[in-house]
Amino acid sequence: MSRFVLPALLSGLLASACVATPVREAVEVPAMAVYFDCVRTSGGVAISAHRAQSADDQAENSIGAIEATGRAIPGVILEIDAVLTRDGRLVLMHDETLERTSTGRGKVSDLTFAEVRAARLEATNGTVTDEPPPTLREALDAAGRVGAIASIDLKPADEAATLTLARAVVAEVRQAGAQDRVILITYSPETARAVAALAPEMMISAGLSNVAGLEGLNPPQILAWTGTREARPALWRALAERGVEAQFGTLGAPGRRLDDQYAADGNPSEYRELFDRGAVVIATDTPLVVKSVLAAQVAAAERCER
Repeated sequence: MSRFVLPALLSGLLASACVATPVREAVEVPAMAVYFDCVRTSGGVAISAHRAQSADDQAENSIGAIEATGRAIPGVILEIDAVLTRDGRLVLMHDETLERTSTGRGKVSDLTFAEVRAARLEATNGTVTDEPPPTLREALDAAGRVGAIASIDLKPADEAATLTLARAVVAEVRQAGAQDRVILITYSPETARAVAALAPEMMISAGLSNVAGLEGLNPPQILAWTGTREARPALWRALAERGVEAQFGTLGAPGRRLDDQYAADGNPSEYRELFDRGAVVIATDTPLVVKSVLAAQVAAAERCER
């Protein structure tokens, strides 16, 4: 073989190899992922207030609760529930129907926006407020005013209905410019992957029972929901090694939730144990109690830029 032919062949092979090797596209990382990484690595904790409430004189999923809780707890996560009215408007309501938490009647998805707004929200203590069920946009704006993170629950229905809701929520969040202060809550691996792809710039709460559940997901985008029954420190450590923050819930039905069990002896030190064992986000029905136990950790999280 000619000494001129071999270099030419090698050059051709190298060129073809470069062409054949795909260039890996950069994976988008939500801006808020850096904040949660800081909370986890700096000894901080984030408190998630269930339905945005911090006191019984507030109505759940209300602007009043959002503002009061946001002012009381720096950087709090406000868990809220979004639902579509019959005419396609996004409002906050936990239940399918209005009866339990408002003066209204009927299924939200069967009612027009005007019909839903005619209702008045009731506080947990039974007081009827002058607040109508707020729109998602009103809630996002209120959370922004108090420096809080909105964690929006995409209620589990059939896959198609949940994704329809997710698309509407994502569009509203983008229109509000709130992408960097929102978490989208999902309930199945399939929905988590679909919503994560739909909104790669937003954080996703995904239920995980093991690290294998991260398959197909972008770990920096994920906050792992690990249940409400018992601490899982081994899983929390394994998730942290992959850069994923663990969430644990002490919320639930009154009398059975861990919040009530921890309070029974007048010394809810168990919240500190959860933190010590690796929980980064504690979701609770008693956020002010958690703050009182973990004040130093809340302050550490407050120092993380967002």
